[in-house]
Amino acid sequence: IRKLMKEHAKILRPKFDAVINALDTELKPLGIASYPIPKGGYFVSLDVMDGCAKRTVELCKNAGVALTPAGATYPYKNDPNDKNIRIAPSYMTIDELNMACKVLCISAKLACAEKLMK
Repeated sequence: IRKLMKEHAKILRPKFDAVINALDTELKPLGIASYPIPKGGYFVSLDVMDGCAKRTVELCKNAGVALTPAGATYPYKNDPNDKNIRIAPSYMTIDELNMACKVLCISAKLACAEKLMK
């Protein structure tokens, strides 16, 4: 089992690195998102500005990128701050993932900008 899991990690690690690299490059410098660096598992937990997760997911969907529902990690999917998005990068190819990350980052920027302009 350990050998199998090490092989599995070799497949997943570049995908998680691609997500973290996109977030580090596009969102972190703006101060509009935070995320722990995963040390295992199958998800990246992204927190955008309060009140922006549902809009970010909606914008991604409109651009053809499917994400888990905003707040999916909360009981009854009720994120009281509307800020959490769970990213599951394991299924896509690296090229698909890089494009999806671009869409995600642009969507998060737009959702946060809309909120700041209100």
